[in-house]
Amino acid sequence: MDGKPAPEPVTEADLRAVRRWVVVACVWAVAATAVGLIALLDRSGDDASKRAGSVEERIGKVERSLEARIDDLEARLEGLPQAVDVSKLQDRLAKAEDSASSAADDAKSADDKVGDLEDRVQTLEDAADSAQDDEPKP
Repeated sequence: MDGKPAPEPVTEADLRAVRRWVVVACVWAVAATAVGLIALLDRSGDDASKRAGSVEERIGKVERSLEARIDDLEARLEGLPQAVDVSKLQDRLAKAEDSASSAADDAKSADDKVGDLEDRVQTLEDAADSAQDDEPKP
C-alpha cells in the first residue's frame, strides 16, 4: 500500500493499561469534584458566617445605641425635681399667692382710707374757704 506497516492488534496488556489510566482519570475526577464541593461549601459557610457576623454587628450597634439612649434618659430623669421638691415649691407658691392677695387687700384698704382723708381734707378746705368768705372785709 503506501509503505506503512499495518498496525499491530491491541493486546490484553494494552487494554489493561488503558483501563488503569481510565480508572486513574476517574479517581482524579472524583477527587477534583470533592475538592470543588468542599471549597464551595466552605465558601457558602463563609458567606453564612459573614452574614451572621454582619447581623451580630448590627445587633451590637443597636444595643450600644439603646444603652446610650437609656443612659441619657436616666441622666435626664436624675436632673428632674423629685415629688418632694415639687410639693415644697407648690407650698411656697401658695404662700406667695396668699401674701400677694393680702397685699392687694391692704393696698385697697389704704386707697379707701386715702380717699376718705382726701374727702375730709376737701371738706375742711371748703369749710375754711366759706369761713373766710363770711368774715367781714376791712
